[in-house]
Amino acid sequence: MFEAPAEPTPVVEPAAPAAVAPPEPAVDLGGYVRGDVFVGKVPGFDQGILQAGYGELALSVDARDGSIGSAHAEARVRSGLQAGERELSLDLREAYVDAYLGPVDLRVGQQIIVWGRADGINPTNNLMPFDLRVRSPIEDDRRVGNFGLRAFYNLSPVRLEGVWLPLYVAAHYPPIALPEYVVMRAARFPEPELEKGLGAGRVHVELAAFEASISYVRGYAPLPGIALRDFTVGVDPPEVRVARTAYAQHVVGFDASTALGDVLTLRAEAAYRRPDGYQDRVYAARPDVQYVVGVDRTFGSISVIAQYIGRYVLDWAREDGPEDPIEPETLARFMEPLPRSLRASITQSIEDELAMRNQIVFQQTARVQHMASLRVEWLALHDTLSLSALGYVNFSTREWLAFPKLGYRISDAMTAYLGAELYVGPDHTLFDLIDGQLTAGYAELRYAF
Repeated sequence: MFEAPAEPTPVVEPAAPAAVAPPEPAVDLGGYVRGDVFVGKVPGFDQGILQAGYGELALSVDARDGSIGSAHAEARVRSGLQAGERELSLDLREAYVDAYLGPVDLRVGQQIIVWGRADGINPTNNLMPFDLRVRSPIEDDRRVGNFGLRAFYNLSPVRLEGVWLPLYVAAHYPPIALPEYVVMRAARFPEPELEKGLGAGRVHVELAAFEASISYVRGYAPLPGIALRDFTVGVDPPEVRVARTAYAQHVVGFDASTALGDVLTLRAEAAYRRPDGYQDRVYAARPDVQYVVGVDRTFGSISVIAQYIGRYVLDWAREDGPEDPIEPETLARFMEPLPRSLRASITQSIEDELAMRNQIVFQQTARVQHMASLRVEWLALHDTLSLSALGYVNFSTREWLAFPKLGYRISDAMTAYLGAELYVGPDHTLFDLIDGQLTAGYAELRYAF
């Protein structure tokens, strides 16, 4: 009764032959050119210092062949001042091939693998190293790749993942000042042998409104500690020789995320790690449990990520250093051959000092730590202007950092960044050690192609 009157049937003209779309390109080339300047403050003086100033060219290539496979490579050439030295460096960041074999996906080559769903701090991400010596407004640039094999077996909604990394690549902090008589020697890292590679597995569950995974990692920790090699006495000055030394660990992890309607996204991540033989190795971290709970929410053009981060160190003991430190003048007065008891006493004193420094580097100076992070980003002027800030505070150790950043897209290809990286911490904390090398303001101009 309420239908509209029928309209006359239109006359249909013969359709013109459809234009055949050109085949999708098999190879895509891209990259960028950028210039960066980082200016910090000379520790103890009211004056600035150029920490880094460089130009960088990045080239990337992506190739694909339908459903058979694909390949990706990215190389970066950098020239200028970095870490206090002028250098020309070539970094093959990634270079891998993918093969799609029915339900199995394989990736082989230099690659960056990131595990975890939390923002920035990922307890389950124990595969790849980082390099805080890299100065860049882009946090992802501090990730370091490694050669390996990654495989997926797809059984929707379950995916099985396996990773094998035969080579060890270490993480890096900026150089931490050591006494003049302490000399850093060649690192002690595992040889590229089959049984010394890192193996890891993960089981994913991927549903429409819920994702989760459990994981296990067995291999050498990306961040090594510092161990004593040997020392000399009877000379002025004496010499204590130490070396960065890797240790093996087991890590069991869990992560999950779910959307609570259109209101917010909830993320959670936790991991238990247990280093091998930590009781007898001053260069190994102690077992701990790390956990993160966070929420994401978008308010129009403003996005917010807030997280609580916790850490509990098992079998914890505060490392306060040696009760009776051995001074270099004392070492210079001793003569070889040393009595066995005296050599053991000197060794123990040095290792007590190293244990204290390693506890700082591993961020285990408190048994229980309560931390929080907040990331806020506001997009304005039709998404050409980005104002963002990342803040992190450790309530237990009183360390904190702040990364404010302004980005402006001058054109489709050119973007300018202006920001700062601030690290603050009391004496004998990690942020106190790296503050002088990393706290800085920066500017970057980037042209992408």
